[in-house]
Amino acid sequence: MTSLFSKLFGRKDAALDDAGLIYKRLMIQARQTGFYGAGRVADTYDGRIDLLTLHIAPVMHRLQSLGPQGKRLSQGIYDVMRDDFEVALREEGMSDTGVKKRIKPIMNLFFTQVKAYAEQLDKGASLTSSFKPSLVENSETKYAIALSEYISGFRSDLEAKSLGQIARAEFVFPQAPT
Repeated sequence: MTSLFSKLFGRKDAALDDAGLIYKRLMIQARQTGFYGAGRVADTYDGRIDLLTLHIAPVMHRLQSLGPQGKRLSQGIYDVMRDDFEVALREEGMSDTGVKKRIKPIMNLFFTQVKAYAEQLDKGASLTSSFKPSLVENSETKYAIALSEYISGFRSDLEAKSLGQIARAEFVFPQAPT
């Protein structure tokens, strides 16, 4: 994925290209059907966004610890995601004004949730206390605990990866909870 600026002026931004690759891989993983269903994540707009956020949070958290280039890549993931959300809102028939009004609260909620996950990740604590009801109805269920352990395993894999490996989306997802 390239930004509008890059398209207009013919420059490619490697960070945005890498961010697009990472975002696509996270999106594909978060859309695995095994995450959704009775007693699991609701297959709703909010549930899908919350599960995507849960997958993005440890990546952005890890990138923040990898210096200026990591922070730039983290920002690129945010930019790619925001652009994707804007396209989705336009496909729903929203005008430019409607998209601008809707996108800001969506992105604020995203940052709030990523921050909550980052705080739990920093403590080495379970993420279940940070789960929103739209992700799992009850954060004390076996599935919620398994989902938290799944993300903890994903974070462990990320911690062992270099910036280059993450930029190439060379991370490994653990077995998804059932």
